[in-house]
Amino acid sequence: MARQLSLEAVCRLIDALLPKGYPAIEDVAHLLRVSPRTLQRMLSEEGANYSGMVERCRRQTACDSLEYTGKSVKDIATDLGYRDASSFSRAFRRWTGTAPRAYRKQIPDPQDVHSGRQDGSARGTKMVQ
Repeated sequence: MARQLSLEAVCRLIDALLPKGYPAIEDVAHLLRVSPRTLQRMLSEEGANYSGMVERCRRQTACDSLEYTGKSVKDIATDLGYRDASSFSRAFRRWTGTAPRAYRKQIPDPQDVHSGRQDGSARGTKMVQ
């Protein structure tokens, strides 16, 4: 019986390993109890590849962190396994076309949405790094 691969499960494992640096395919494959070649084949069957999955997971986690947490850009970079904030910022700009701080500023404050304000003048204590 062929084993099904969940891209979301792979992403969760990658996310768990990111703080230690770029996660090796061998480590993810080991956690899934398959060989690295089998993992590559399974990803290929889903139209993905390993390096693309790491980038996809990093991008999603970065956007979520900027939107839903008050973490500094430096802390987010560390969480995603980057050596420094500038490396993360370059990657984020490549993914989104904007810098992390500018991305965060574009996110509507929930208080503005609930109050009907569009100008951001009712901003609460949201931390902008």
